[in-house]
This record gives sequence, C-alpha cells and structure tokens, in this order.
Amino acid sequence: MKKLIVLLLTMMMLVSAGCGAKNEAPEETPGTAAESLFTEGTFEGTGKGHNGEIKVAVTFTTDRIEKIEVLDHKESLGIFEAPVDKIPKEVLEEQSLTADLVAGATVTSEGLLEAIENACIAAGADIESLKKAEAGQETEGEVVTHETDIVVVGAGIAGLSAAMEAVELGAKVILVEKMPIVGGSTTRSGGKILAAGTDIQKAHGIEDSAEAFGDFLMEVGENQVDEDYVRLIAEKSNENLEWLIEHGVEFADDIEPLHSTISPARGHYTANLSGAGMITPLEEEFLAAGGTILYETPAVELLTEGDKVIGIKATNPDKDDITIKAESVILATGGFNHNEEMMETYIPFLKNYTSNVGLGNSGDGITMAKAVGAKLLMREAGINLTVNGGTYYGYGEEFKGLFVNPEGERFMDESVFHFTRTRILMDHGINEMYAITTEYNDRIGKSMEMGLAFEADSVEALSELIGAEKLSETVTRYNELAEAGEDADFGKDASFMKPVEGEKYYALYMGMSSSGTFGGIDTDLQGRVYSEDGSIIEGLYAAGETASGRVLYKEYPGSGTAIMCFLTFGREAGRHAAEALK
Repeated sequence: MKKLIVLLLTMMMLVSAGCGAKNEAPEETPGTAAESLFTEGTFEGTGKGHNGEIKVAVTFTTDRIEKIEVLDHKESLGIFEAPVDKIPKEVLEEQSLTADLVAGATVTSEGLLEAIENACIAAGADIESLKKAEAGQETEGEVVTHETDIVVVGAGIAGLSAAMEAVELGAKVILVEKMPIVGGSTTRSGGKILAAGTDIQKAHGIEDSAEAFGDFLMEVGENQVDEDYVRLIAEKSNENLEWLIEHGVEFADDIEPLHSTISPARGHYTANLSGAGMITPLEEEFLAAGGTILYETPAVELLTEGDKVIGIKATNPDKDDITIKAESVILATGGFNHNEEMMETYIPFLKNYTSNVGLGNSGDGITMAKAVGAKLLMREAGINLTVNGGTYYGYGEEFKGLFVNPEGERFMDESVFHFTRTRILMDHGINEMYAITTEYNDRIGKSMEMGLAFEADSVEALSELIGAEKLSETVTRYNELAEAGEDADFGKDASFMKPVEGEKYYALYMGMSSSGTFGGIDTDLQGRVYSEDGSIIEGLYAAGETASGRVLYKEYPGSGTAIMCFLTFGREAGRHAAEALK
C-alpha cells in the first residue's frame, strides 16, 4: 500500500499577461467599489478538485482580471496541465467565468473555476455578470485536409510509442488525440511497468530472465494467450524499458513485487510514481522530433480505397471536417469502458461497476476497424478488481481476513493475489462481496460515512443489516478453523486465520472497479490488422488496449503488465509501418 496512494508534489503554474510580486488589497476608498468592476489588488480563492483543494491568486485592476496564478493543488500530473493551461487563458481573454470544462478532467476544471470565482467574489465582482456568456452565432467548421506518411489515432502509451518509433525512422507522422491531453489510461496509472533482466533488478540482486517472465505470462494466461506474442513482450521488456529511459523517462531505483507469493520482483515504477512520468517525456520527444499532435481531434471513420485503408476522417471542437490521407493508419484508441453497449456485449460478467479510466476509452478504434471488416478477438474480461471505496481494502495485501459473497458465504483463500481473486469471482459469477472484520480505523469510519461500510454489535445483527443470511454460520466455521490452526476449506496459511471476534462487527462493501478491457482488434505480430477472412487489411495497424486479445485472457497478471504489453506492440506497429514506406 505504501506506493498505492501518492500525494504528488505541488506545482507552481502561472498563466498571465505579465509577472510581478503579489500585492495586498488596498483599503477601500469611499466610492471606489461602486464605480469599479473589481477592487484593485490580488485576492486568493480555493475550490474543490478531484484530489483536494485547489488554491489560486487572482490579480485585478479596477476593470480587469489581470493575472491568474495557481498556488497549490493535489491534482494528478498529466491531468491538471490541460485545465490550468486552458481555463485561466479563457477567463483572461473573455473576462468572464464561462470557460469550457476540459473533457476528461471535469472535476479538476470545476475546482479551478470555483477557485477563480471565489477570488473574484473576494474582489467584489458581480459574479452573475461574469457568468453570462456572450451571445454568439454557431460557427460552421472548415474543410481541412492533411497528407502524411502515417497517422496514429490515440495518444496513450501504445500510440505515443508507435508515433515515436515511426518518426525516428524517418516517417512523417500525425498523431490525433480525442482528448485535450495525451496519455489515456497510462496517465491515470501509478507509473508501473513490468520488465525482466533489467539493471534495476540486478542492482537489487534479483535474478530474472525473459524466459521466466514469459512463462509467468503464459501461466496467468492459462495458456489461452498467444505464446509468440507473449514471448515477444518478455524478450523485448528490458530493451523497451531502456528505450523509455533513453527518451527521458526517469525510474525509481527501487523495484516492487506484484504480491508476496509472486517472484521475482518485476515492478519498475517512475520516479514521480505517476504514469505521466512516462507520457510527458514521450510527448515532448515526439514533438521535438518533428511529429504533429492534433489535440481534441477524434477520428470518426477510416477512409478506404478498394481493400486498402488510406487515412481517416476526424473532427474537432471547431467542427472542422478533417481528412488525413496516409499510407498507414495505426489505431491505438484504448479500450471501451465508457461504451455501455460494448461493455454489456463483450464483458457481460461486469454489473454495477465503476471505472476510473479516461472518458476517451469508448471503443472508437474497435468500431472503426469493424466497419472495414476487421476481425475481433474479445475476451469477456478486463482489469477488474473488487475494492472498498473508503478504505481501498481489496488492493494489495493489507486485508487478509474474511471475505464473503452477498449471501454471507466464504468462497476463497483471502490471502491470494487480488487479481487472482477477480478470476475466482468470475468463476462464481460474483460482482460484489463483503470484507468482514472487527478491527476499526479511521478509514473504516470514512467508509461508513460514504455508505460503504456497516457496523453492528453482533454477527447476527450485521447479517441482518447487509442481508447476508449465511454470515453467522460462516463466521462460526471460520473461527473454528482459526482456532484449529488449519484452513481445511480453502487452504489459507494458518498465520492469516485470525478469529472474527470483537465488541463491534464491520462489513465493508466490496464493489467491482474496472480499469481496462481485454480484447479488440486482432493483429499479427507487427500490428497489422486481420480481416474477418484471415487476410491482412492493407494500410491498417492496431496496438495497445484496443488490440489486446492475444496477450491478455481472463486474469490480469498485475500492475504494469498492460503498459509493457502496449508499449511493445506500439513500437512494433510504428516500426513496421515506417519500414513499409521504404
């Protein structure tokens, strides 16, 4: 848990027409407030962001908002940059509080606007007037055409890796990104990536090999994943980690095991403990190498000429009709967590789940590829995990007590790897469960306030409270096994078999959270897309979560797997598409 929740270092970011020292507000001169839009000076305001309070300082003249400075925040790297770049600029340009929220960072945007508004209130502004949008006519978009060698759709780790690889091989590359910021699900991750045979492992005396890593991936994939693809990931993992370092990514000197039962440790993680630690350097390097990124430009259609893909159609906030003609298109649009119809169709197991992935993950690439006859390989699974929202019990090994299904029955050895638990839940058809404990802490108190934990004076009362009819019987049996020192039912290590006894009893609701989907477009080892008849669709590639069916099956191998898989095949697709130009 020590690296699960990280408070990011505070950034100072400035958006202004000029620089200067902070001024204290002068004493009000009689008559001034009535004649002015604002009280001249600098005033602070706070708003509620996604991870905590956002604090700003806003400088005013008597008739203008002059400068906006972000003093403090706890928002995630890779998420906050877009709102802090866009919203203050719009406020300054329009002299209003009508700035558009940034898609994918809505809560952060709202918190930043709230902070600016509160500073305006402190300056005596007429907030109602500042919130009135100027009446304007809807503008019609323009017809825009680009020509390039390769167009990459989606700027997560797979798309950025494909674009970077291709541009370094001399290709002209345009990268289109649906959201205002790059990074996709990778930016929202903790910055972990699995690799074998690395210098960091060796520095810690860890012996590992690509063969052992490949064996692990095959075992977790229940031999239903494609061995050629999995072995390529393992064999390229050290090389790809070094590639990231060469492109400006900084990794911590430490290394982390997936679980106490899984060795050796392969969990490398960025120095800033954020996926943005990978994404931001790649974005900067790609642009510096001559690549082009079109932000807020979702692709809507693949263009074809006969059986060949020759580009894409796209749009943007200005409603432009954009055509990008290219020799090759690489689809790297992520999964489909935010496409309700696709989730119901392809992962029917999931019910009442939550998701923290970016809004851009709505299956666009899969939909576009299917429209031109691409073959799909779906897995009915994803990066799914049952957790308690208030305590985050369920991720990691902190909680090793008693787990029960909604009826109150025990169904597993609670100490196993948390993603193995998800696989067990799938076999039982269970989407939700409870963690039963008698140990109270502030996090459980917070969970109770959120309505995600329940307290009772007895097991019987707790059973009635949560509607788990068999809970009393289960707790009695569990306590008997604990006293005997042997888990005859599920084989859990006796050291974890502590009786559930106390003055108070707590049930922590464990709901399903989904951080990604498995499956999608079927490709060969170079990322070339298969058609439904098994042939290759000329000019079309896919990589990343949108094409993950050959490397991920039912159980997720653990944090950092997806990023290494998607980086690997992003580079493969970018390399092959660039070399095909020759």
